[in-house]
Amino acid sequence: VFDPVFQYCLLGSFALLFALSAAEKFGDRVAFRDLLRNYRILPTPLVPLTAVLVPMIEIATATLLVTTANIYGVTIGLVLMMGYALAIWINLLRGRTHIDCGCLGSRKEGISYLHVVRNLCLALILSTCLLTPLERQLIWLDYFVVTAFIATSMLIFSSFSHLLTGYMDQRSWWS
Repeated sequence: VFDPVFQYCLLGSFALLFALSAAEKFGDRVAFRDLLRNYRILPTPLVPLTAVLVPMIEIATATLLVTTANIYGVTIGLVLMMGYALAIWINLLRGRTHIDCGCLGSRKEGISYLHVVRNLCLALILSTCLLTPLERQLIWLDYFVVTAFIATSMLIFSSFSHLLTGYMDQRSWWS
């Protein structure tokens, strides 16, 4: 049995995550374009267009996640998360650990397999939103729980990102 409150908690959290990610990319379009180029996955002529499309897709995903069409938002979100994990993994296989992750809030810490694992875990969590929730009437407490969950999930994501940054900094000291 899958409670709708849990689904709303996840949908809201991922909507906020994608919206913040898009805002960061829109905030410094040149840096994001350079980051895409540095990953060396796309043909160079496609980089400028992709640098515009990715944040637009993230905004569309965030919007869809909080509508009745959330199944489309979940599907697009899964494609994005898996695509990000794949791009990082390809560069790790190439030995290019020094490049910026491009992850939300990153500060050019490099990449590691932990970034791949994080994105795969996020995709797994997001995929649970494809399950059909139990039908029940929501009460006022449910809305409070959803709001508190979204705020807490952002704090947890931020904390994990800072821990990952610290790990990457420490790794660079010893190499």
